[in-house]
Amino acid sequence: MKKKIALLLIATGILGGCEQFNPESIFQSSTSSKTSDTSSSSSVESFTPEEEEKLAEEAEHQAMLDELPNVSTNDWNLELVNNWTKIDESIERPLSVLPNASPLLVDERIIEDYTALTEAGKKAGHEIIAVSTYRSVELQTTNYNNSIQKYIDEGHSQEEAVKLTEDYIAIPGGSEHHTGLAIDVMDTEWLNSGKGLIAEFDVQESQHWLVEHAADYGFVLRFPKGKEAETGIEYESWHFRYVGKENAAYMKKYDLALEEYIALLKEAGK
Repeated sequence: MKKKIALLLIATGILGGCEQFNPESIFQSSTSSKTSDTSSSSSVESFTPEEEEKLAEEAEHQAMLDELPNVSTNDWNLELVNNWTKIDESIERPLSVLPNASPLLVDERIIEDYTALTEAGKKAGHEIIAVSTYRSVELQTTNYNNSIQKYIDEGHSQEEAVKLTEDYIAIPGGSEHHTGLAIDVMDTEWLNSGKGLIAEFDVQESQHWLVEHAADYGFVLRFPKGKEAETGIEYESWHFRYVGKENAAYMKKYDLALEEYIALLKEAGK
């Protein structure tokens, strides 16, 4: 077969006016080309474990951006307030008394979803009770100063007292409670035990139920365990924040603190 191809190529070369022609060079060139192509392909497709991990992370991040809800960081339910971002006191907030929790105030736009959440909890056997909601900057200032003084009275230095206070109490103007979108909760059993708002509330089945189902009603655990660096606040098992159902579902899916979610939205230009 090779002889027939060689003869055909020789004839073609003569007819084409080629003065020098080496039929063996055709096969050598073909073999060399295939080897080069294979080598090149192998080189392009080969990645180090570190490169593969980076590519996977970039792909995952892009997928997260692609899945972002059609919302805006300017939406009322995504207002970000923390120790680095003070409340805008010029905004007029539609506050109303929370049903069955007078005189506690919340943003009236969250009452329907919060009521639905507590009713669902009751059907599941959990009597969920709001114990702290909206706070003015003035009230937060009082709470903040009282906490510092308490630690000083216990023998801590001023610096230590401030640090211990700010682990759990936002600085005045930096508390989510100023927005009317945050609710501290307990159940009746825990309330009657006199233990109060402490991390160990998470031993209660009601707290587990809330973490699992709150997103269905637009709420998220605002200061989750492991997100202290992002939020600036230690883990609070009792503090839930309204962000809306779409946002809550996304944050739950990707295990995001509100600061992380807002950063993603900004990256996407939302």
